[in-house]
Amino acid sequence: MTIERHVRRTGRLGVAVLVTVLLAPRGALAADKADWHIKRQSSIKFGSYYVMNDGGGYRWDIQYYGSVYRGTPYAYSGGMYCQVNGSNVQANNQQGWVNAKGDEIEIGPCTRSGLTVWRRIKVYKDRPLARWLDIFENPSGRAITVKVQIVTNTRYSVRSTKTSTGGGVFSDKDFAFSTVGSSSRSIPTLHVVTNKGAKLRPAVQISSSQIYVRYNLTVPPKKTVMLCHFESQNRDVSKHVEMMKKFPFYKVMKDLPPSVRARIVNMRITGGFMGVDLKRSKSGDTVMIAGGGPKYGRITNTAYRVRTVIGDLALPASQVIGMAVAEGDRQTVRFALVDGQVISAAVPSGTITMDLPTGGTLRIPFNRVSQWSYRIDKSRPAETEATGPYARLRTGDRLALEAKSLVLKFRTRYGLLSLPALSLVRIAMDRAANGVHHALFLNGSHVGGILEPKQINLKLKLGQTVALSRHMLAELTFAEEEKPDPALARAALTNEDELFGVFTQDHVVVASEFGTVEVKPANVKAMAFSPTRVGWATVTLWDNSRLMGQIGGQVLTFQIRPGPTVMLNPVQLTAVECPNVLPPDRVILEARKLIALLAAESLADREKAQEKLIQLGEGIAPLLRQSAQATDPEVRQRIENILDAVGAPLDPERPGQSPWPQPHQHVHEFGCKL
Repeated sequence: MTIERHVRRTGRLGVAVLVTVLLAPRGALAADKADWHIKRQSSIKFGSYYVMNDGGGYRWDIQYYGSVYRGTPYAYSGGMYCQVNGSNVQANNQQGWVNAKGDEIEIGPCTRSGLTVWRRIKVYKDRPLARWLDIFENPSGRAITVKVQIVTNTRYSVRSTKTSTGGGVFSDKDFAFSTVGSSSRSIPTLHVVTNKGAKLRPAVQISSSQIYVRYNLTVPPKKTVMLCHFESQNRDVSKHVEMMKKFPFYKVMKDLPPSVRARIVNMRITGGFMGVDLKRSKSGDTVMIAGGGPKYGRITNTAYRVRTVIGDLALPASQVIGMAVAEGDRQTVRFALVDGQVISAAVPSGTITMDLPTGGTLRIPFNRVSQWSYRIDKSRPAETEATGPYARLRTGDRLALEAKSLVLKFRTRYGLLSLPALSLVRIAMDRAANGVHHALFLNGSHVGGILEPKQINLKLKLGQTVALSRHMLAELTFAEEEKPDPALARAALTNEDELFGVFTQDHVVVASEFGTVEVKPANVKAMAFSPTRVGWATVTLWDNSRLMGQIGGQVLTFQIRPGPTVMLNPVQLTAVECPNVLPPDRVILEARKLIALLAAESLADREKAQEKLIQLGEGIAPLLRQSAQATDPEVRQRIENILDAVGAPLDPERPGQSPWPQPHQHVHEFGCKL
């Protein structure tokens, strides 16, 4: 049932019908899996290779590994191999498939290290470009981590490299690089390997004629993830430099369904208009009539009143880029807005008004229009990137939110939590996992639960507050990516939740066979819980001494930072790790006094202080590092000697502000100071 039909029949928008509107156009979500692969037209037998030519006239001779044999002569000497833990992915029986257009082929399935792998290779007919999409499916019930590398051999050794930021070495700020061979006969090649905001970035190594693009790839149980790469050949290397200035990620990936783009971990696709395909012009506004040609001029409408699944909205013309009829549903349209919003609506009543450059005005009923759009300019660019918080609906709508004061209720195994939106990256609604929702925090914590209540009140940037059924929501997003804090303690739980923050109780009781003791959480380095003995744990203290005993029968309080405080039963825990562990207060005081004595006038006092500091062990290393930049060269040297003697590096892997409290402070937190 379309929006317009429902409104005509009932005169209102009911929640029960909204679910039908959301789900019916998409069909079963299981169909997404079919979208991951090409629509097979016919099979191909590779033999030596299968040849396709791109829009620039460059040759792509694809072998049964999904690799390039030579490309345009002297470009490659075997390029774009995909290796999983060192083993090449390859076609079964040297056979693959081609689509109806003849511009994309696929090989697979191929089993490597417990993963099922396919390769899709597309050669573009409208530009000098080819795309590799590598699909990794994990059929098992456990996460699988593998080393994946894309290996390219150029015909001649690489003479020069230029990256997307203009440098000569690929860095964390680059998304692509161009290589030029040592011979005048070589064809320069462009390699696009990631982009801004990607979940996973590669390491790039170039050695003589070999190019390695490497990943440590983790595929969750029963899930599928993908890697995407682009290659371009061009005799004019300046064309590659120009392409890197603004690579059209959305334009060259809009043929891929959302279910595919969402699974690509080394690229983040936010450009375009979220599936609203608008044919726009730089010279004027465009109106296209169903079954007719385009009309160009200046659209003069000042606002658009539309009826949507969330109610009636008024869209200011200044915020609108254009509108297109939904695919397969002539009675529903989709509006694209300048801030990345996409809004589905019934076909508006009234007309779109256009002044023609030759004079005169057209008034075209919206129900005659297949699409219309404003011209491309600075206020309405060719592609948009959504910024700020938004809600993504199961219809594909994307609604910008006001989230500064938004607090969400989340039902978990720890009770009903209040989650400030600004402490979150996103809440995703996974329909495939028995309706469980997943909250990802800015600090990297992830918690499973259910968003409550059934109707969620959200304030839109368009100015109104709407009540959305949680069944309508596919995702609530508040930040682009996580910002982990390595100083926070980590608590791993039996349901695979992972929390980062601080334990805040005064003490933990350990009932061992040699007696019951109380330990301050601040002095605990780690806890490992037995999988067979409920509540039994091995507790490692600040000085690496260990206690084994029962932790059960008490509740541990843990604050997610930033985020809520939860109450944890030890039977829910599998492990605790505290990178910012502290010695007892008396040890801190003693260590500070001894460090001061390293600068004493008496050599005997200095030697004695050094020996006593060594006896205190590795646990005082952070305090020693605080004084490692002392002006006295002898003090610096003695601190280095002490660190070496206790087996601690001078520069820790996770540098940062020292976790040590001042002597007057009282420690109440697991791995953090108050």
